[in-house]
Amino acid sequence: MKTVLVTIFCSLFTFMHPALAIPPENQTLAPYQEEADSRHYETFEIKTKVEAHEYEAIVYKPTGTPIKAVLVIYPTIGGVNSIEGSNAQYFSKRGYVVIVPYLFETELNKPNPDMDKLDSDYYRPVVSVISFINYVDFKLNLPSTLPVFALGASQGGITSVLITAYVPRIKVAWFATAGGDLPYIYARSTVLQIREFRERHMRTLGMSDVDQYETYLRGYLKNDPSLSCKDIKVPFHQVIALRDTGVPTVTQELLARECPPHSIDRYKLGHEAGTLTTVLMRKKIFEYFESFI
Repeated sequence: MKTVLVTIFCSLFTFMHPALAIPPENQTLAPYQEEADSRHYETFEIKTKVEAHEYEAIVYKPTGTPIKAVLVIYPTIGGVNSIEGSNAQYFSKRGYVVIVPYLFETELNKPNPDMDKLDSDYYRPVVSVISFINYVDFKLNLPSTLPVFALGASQGGITSVLITAYVPRIKVAWFATAGGDLPYIYARSTVLQIREFRERHMRTLGMSDVDQYETYLRGYLKNDPSLSCKDIKVPFHQVIALRDTGVPTVTQELLARECPPHSIDRYKLGHEAGTLTTVLMRKKIFEYFESFI
């Protein structure tokens, strides 16, 4: 059922937005059934520990084809789902070792969060990804010269900005619906998890005005992608959704303005469809990465 729904969703937005058109053979149920064929890859879970923190990821390893690169796909705020799984299968079948980290627990579920910890949590993925890459290098005996790429959308895109800035092994990246200005995003995002967090937190603080809440957040959330991206020294592609209220479009444009990407696409899409472009455009994403091998 999930496969059918994904296929219908993809076909609907391809029809509505010709710029996202994909070959007809990729708009039917058959390719998604074929993607589920695990004969071309194998999966295993890894766990690493850095200081007091434990991190977990699932790894997709190609079988029957030479390994060409390592790809880190960071999941969206909802955790690993069909988008990351489908993309991981697609790239692993084409010679990429794919690392999909599991999200660690953050302060989002607490009515009275530790704001300093919430801010510092934005650097924890950097540490985890470095440990994952080192682990996979050792376990699979990969050469240190193998290129490492990053791919992410929504919260996964925001996280991918940070890891691209601070993980030296990452050579190229692709971000979809990623934005800068975290205080603005937390104060105004329509994403369910963030909206619920905001409502709980504002009640705890005795606030009813989002402008006041945004000002409050500016005193704490300093590890912002619009600042971190200035440390990116490698090419990256950015996809901006022009009708996004989840990661508001203005924050995506801010990211592009502060750190001009190597290349960019803008589509008249909302947040969910913008995030789904990592599936709709993955042939283009693959070709983009391949151009750097």
